[in-house]
Amino acid sequence: MKNILEINHLSKSYKSIKAIKKLTFSIQEGQAYGLLGPNGSGKTTTLSIISGILKQDSGSFLWFGEEANASQRLRIGSLIETPHFYPYLNLERNLKILCEIKKQSYKDIDRVLKETKLYDRRKSKFRTLSLGMKQRLGIAAALLGDPEILVLDEPTNGLDPEGIAEVRETVLKQVRRGKTLIIASHILSEVEKICSHLAILKQGDLLATGSIKEILSEEEMIEFSSSDNEMLKQKLESSNLIKEIEQTNGLLTAHLEKDVDSGDINNFAFENKITINHLISRKKSLESQFLELVKD
Repeated sequence: MKNILEINHLSKSYKSIKAIKKLTFSIQEGQAYGLLGPNGSGKTTTLSIISGILKQDSGSFLWFGEEANASQRLRIGSLIETPHFYPYLNLERNLKILCEIKKQSYKDIDRVLKETKLYDRRKSKFRTLSLGMKQRLGIAAALLGDPEILVLDEPTNGLDPEGIAEVRETVLKQVRRGKTLIIASHILSEVEKICSHLAILKQGDLLATGSIKEILSEEEMIEFSSSDNEMLKQKLESSNLIKEIEQTNGLLTAHLEKDVDSGDINNFAFENKITINHLISRKKSLESQFLELVKD
């Protein structure tokens, strides 16, 4: 796969606030890539810079191996923050105005309205739409001209569960078609449902980047007790089965190494002539791992 976007030591400040600090990562063709982080982590600033809305203080980025230029904009559709449309014009007319600005034909309007399931509302005024529909119209606008890449900033922000599901399905449809997706969100569950790769940001710093499976593995954690907790704890600490182990109130709690499960711990105890009399296995949630990564 070839790199679609390369970001190198990108930095941006607003007076004394450092919004992003020397960000470096790359996104490959066909990836669904999430920028994940709490509010104020630098996600919108990053997307605004690569979309040409803001100018970075230092660093650089390349689209398709080249510095940013006007011809690339036809290959990139973006929705940064809240979509802006004329409230008293209908959907079709709003998209025609965008086509005129982008110097594109009107012939693509029906297609993008159908793809976002808004075709039946094409004659409705923008102000009559629900929040979810407004966000879908913003995505429809980004899809004009059938760009290879979609850049979406918090497309489900402020929506109710029904609106979130509608927008998610619209975005997933584009991912299934093979488009490269770059999406910012502070909601881990949404990124997990849509993306294969992610970068985790906090206060402008890049904490981690890679595939979701690599960064947020659902590691197993077990709670157990035995006929000799102290001996079992000592032996496990010198084994290659666990990452860490704690003893509290007569119980042992252990975080297991990759490819190790509770059965391996049970067998290990048996081989060392120690009987396990209580064992509960728990998966460490993706959410808890994300919160650990971004906590102070």
